[in-house]
Amino acid sequence: MADNHVVTFYSIEKIGDHKKVGRTVERHCIKNSLVGTFFSTPQGVNTTLSGKKKALIDLVFLLEKKFKLTIKDETWSSSNSLPFKRLKIKCRNRLLPLKGDFDPVTSRGKHLNYQDWNKLITDPNTIILDVRNNYETEIGTFKNSIIPKMDNLTEFPHFVDKELSEIKKKKIAMFCTGGIRCEIASSFMMNEGFEDVYQLDGGILRYLKDVQDENLWEGECFVFDERVTVDKNLKPGNFLQCFGCRRPLSKTDLESKYYEKGVSCHKCYNVSSKKDKERFSQRQLQIELAEERGHVHMGANAKQDKV
Repeated sequence: MADNHVVTFYSIEKIGDHKKVGRTVERHCIKNSLVGTFFSTPQGVNTTLSGKKKALIDLVFLLEKKFKLTIKDETWSSSNSLPFKRLKIKCRNRLLPLKGDFDPVTSRGKHLNYQDWNKLITDPNTIILDVRNNYETEIGTFKNSIIPKMDNLTEFPHFVDKELSEIKKKKIAMFCTGGIRCEIASSFMMNEGFEDVYQLDGGILRYLKDVQDENLWEGECFVFDERVTVDKNLKPGNFLQCFGCRRPLSKTDLESKYYEKGVSCHKCYNVSSKKDKERFSQRQLQIELAEERGHVHMGANAKQDKV
């Protein structure tokens, strides 16, 4: 059984002192050796953290009791090793840097569970919209989805204006990894005059957790941790990651002459500069040295245990 658990959750609601929330969460995480990323903003919180399950459960309880936040329907998975190297606590003014005069606290798309979602996306009149980054959509999506081909969500307003402005009365079904991007993107679209906007509750990860024989997902799902991807059963998938450009790589991609571990792949070799590659190479060397020291240290401890 895996010792490390991963929890993903967010809450869209007004927070008076989001920096205090961040400080409190940081203390709890450090005390309990939790790693991952936690965002705290006046619009709510968003997180993916990993560690012992009790410490993660206690964190949810802390947010609910001390700050009166409504944390519901967390998505849980497990990992044989910690999928994050360190803890990052980020206090920002917005959950995501999407420009526009909209407020996800007051207006966003209607949430659908996996059953209602399946009904909606099998309706030929529905526009299915994948609002993830381009490299995420390459390894899995729902059939017939529109792919905006964005490098990041900041490009979404331009895509909507260029490609969707004539279909504001159509049913829009949008999805992302954990749901948070859809909360922001759906709020933006409703502010732009779209009338019938829906979102997959809890995103792809919740869908894969809840759905069984009716699974309409195709491929794997990219996750922002060292698992890289998960399969339909939320188990670590078949992709690795280029730490030069952060894109997922198949086993075939690793055979490319442009692939160098920690430095580059065929997707970024001609994009990154020589200086970048030198910097990445030095970083990879430091990682390997640290791992080697760790193995030596573990070996020494094992010898002591035998004495």
